This record gives sequence, structure tokens and C-alpha cells, in this order.
Amino acid sequence: MRGKKYKQKKYCWGGLKPNPTLEKYLAKFPKGKALDVGAGGGRNSIFLAENGFKVEAIDKIEEGLEKIKDLAKEHKLKVKTKKCDINQFKFEKNKYSLIVATYSLDFLKKNELYLILNKIKESITTNGFVYLSVFSIEDPTYKLITEKGIKQIEKNTFFLPKYETYRHFFTKNELREKFKTFKIILLKQKQILDTGHDKPHYHNIIELLAQKEKTA
Repeated sequence: MRGKKYKQKKYCWGGLKPNPTLEKYLAKFPKGKALDVGAGGGRNSIFLAENGFKVEAIDKIEEGLEKIKDLAKEHKLKVKTKKCDINQFKFEKNKYSLIVATYSLDFLKKNELYLILNKIKESITTNGFVYLSVFSIEDPTYKLITEKGIKQIEKNTFFLPKYETYRHFFTKNELREKFKTFKIILLKQKQILDTGHDKPHYHNIIELLAQKEKTA
């Protein structure tokens, strides 16, 4: 589904403007290697590369990665891209000073998701950061799914046959618990207007920004 959107529009999923939270906290992030999980069209990958990070962008959609390559070439930047399923990606311990995942982890079932989160935590260097932006249980899609009678396969996790994908919806307490050994800088739930694809519509999301301390 996402691949078709990349073909239909030059840029989507937020265009070229980077995530506002990454912009706001940029000065706090130690420079080093950054991993953009589910990088899409590259808006965050390009932003981080422009600001001195050695960026690795991963996604299972080839069309998005090709746009990242084009943007990197246009802006004379180096961004390493890799087409892969997140479940097959090899997370190396203590490698990245920043890991970013915006609206990409939601498409995993809960047991897969928790395994990936553990790998992400191990892959961050001491004093490094993780930034997640995910859909909450108050997102309109959650209500729509439940109204259609689709049953949960795990808590707040559904399988959508039409799109052949899983959808997990988060709570703040869930993320707080998963990152209890980290210093939580930001944990905020809010409503946003999505104008990046289809007709303008609202989502309810949760943002997490956390730092790995020496005791993590």
C-alpha cells in the first residue's frame, strides 16, 4: 500500500519537512550514527545527515529508499539505505547515538514489536537517544477497526486481511514501562492533522523521546 503512494506522489508522509520534535531537540543529540527505522521518503534521514549524523535508513519499500538516494545525491549527502523487513534487520549493540522510528513500528504484532524495542534499546550507545512516534488507542483507526468487529489477536493488536498487515495501538503507560530504564525526556499524547496522503484527517499519536543512561 505504501509503495503505491510513493509512485503516486513525489513525496508523501509529511513531505520533506522533518519531524518537529527532532528539530526541537537536535542540539541534545550526540553526533554519531543514526538509524531511521521505516524511513519512508527520507525526510528525517536527510535532516539528520544535513546535521552531521552518519545515517542508515531502512525500509521494506524500495520506492521510498530510491527517493532517499535521489535526495541525498541532490543535497550532496551520504545516507546508507537498506531494503529489509525490520524483523530481519541485525541490530548491533551500542552502535547508534540516535534511533528514530516514526509511524513504522505500529505495523507489527505485539510480540514482534516488543522484541524489536528490546533490540533498539540495546543498539543505542550510552547517552544516546531513541525517538518514537506511534498511533495511540485513541486513534480513529482503532475505533473503526473495533466497530467492524475485528478481534484483537493480542492486546491492542489486530490483523487486517484487506491490507495484509498487523496494527498495534499504543498507550503511554506501555511505552513508559518499556523504557523505564531510560531517562524519559518527552512522553506526550496529542492529536495531529495528517495532510500527507489521502484527504486531510486526524490521528491521535504518542511521542516518546528517551535517553539511555549509564545504568540502562
